[in-house]
Amino acid sequence: MLGIAREVFAWPLRVWMSVAEVLGELVLTAWTAAILPLLAVVWRFLRAALRFGEREVTPARGLVVVTLAATVALGGSQFADYRAVEVGAPEYRSVEGIAPAPEVDKQSPRSAHGVSVFAIAIASGFAIVFAAARNWRLARLLFFGGLAVVLISLLADAPQGLREGQVAIEYQGAQAVLLGGFWAQLFAGVTLMVLGPVLAAQLRAQREARRAGPARGAPRRRARRRRLEPSTGGSGYGEAAT
Repeated sequence: MLGIAREVFAWPLRVWMSVAEVLGELVLTAWTAAILPLLAVVWRFLRAALRFGEREVTPARGLVVVTLAATVALGGSQFADYRAVEVGAPEYRSVEGIAPAPEVDKQSPRSAHGVSVFAIAIASGFAIVFAAARNWRLARLLFFGGLAVVLISLLADAPQGLREGQVAIEYQGAQAVLLGGFWAQLFAGVTLMVLGPVLAAQLRAQREARRAGPARGAPRRRARRRRLEPSTGGSGYGEAAT
């Protein structure tokens, strides 16, 4: 009876060990044949990306990317709604997380200031590109462009956007609110205003370093050339032979 009971319990254990052995071999084969080579490829790619970043990614280029992103955000904000009027806002305050107040009379920023900010965005983009490629002084214009956007946002768009207008007469509890388009426009202008002078300084430093590089290397090249040139007194081998 003890032998029979031992076999009854040992048989499932042997089956499980056989299955586990087969599964272990499959996992080991997959690890060595597929996963390890893939990890090696990923590791080489990360090392190459790190070396490329250390060699190519500079503060000036990073600022160029950030300022270009700000100009794109500034231009895109002109096609989004920047203000709306919430109808019955006081009644929806207790459930605004579940059912916010309906919004009416949505308007884009172009209804407040026309195409002026969009033109500033386009001009800023050209200024960034030409500053990075030719003249770093053009990056200084970003400060004035960003300042103009901030002033337009605070002095023109915000007061006009917070007016309920005719909606306050037609609906009860109307409340004007500023939407994401306004804040995207404002923060893009602040970004250009702050990073414009910084970008100009970085581009100027990069240009000066590029100019100073050949100048520092010229004395070394001349010294190396003098060492390699034959002396006027003849070769040392000829003197030894005489």
